[in-house]
Amino acid sequence: MDIVQILTVVLLVSASAVCIALIYYLNKIVKSVQSINLDITELSANLKPLLQSTTELSDNLNKMTSSATEQLNISKSIVSDFRESADRILNIENRIRSGVEDAVMPLVKNLHAVGVGVESFWRNFKNK
Repeated sequence: MDIVQILTVVLLVSASAVCIALIYYLNKIVKSVQSINLDITELSANLKPLLQSTTELSDNLNKMTSSATEQLNISKSIVSDFRESADRILNIENRIRSGVEDAVMPLVKNLHAVGVGVESFWRNFKNK
């Protein structure tokens, strides 16, 4: 055998070894990809209940928020009504006070003037 045939045989054996190694590593890569695919499928299956419970939690939080908003609006309405009632009562009190002052003050002034007049009369009457 000459050297070319020997090198050709060595080359063919090397090519066969490379092909076998390539098939072996390709098989390992396929198994790894399948394992990753199974992990992703399992993760997806585990995430579905989490996403569902998160959605339910979000819905419940929205309901609670709207309920709290309604209660807050009711409280604001009650406070506003109370404020208006208090303002009306204070307004009535001011009207009564000014009505009494307008009616009573002239009477008090007149009584004071009568008292001063009677006092002056008695002083003058005693002095005469």
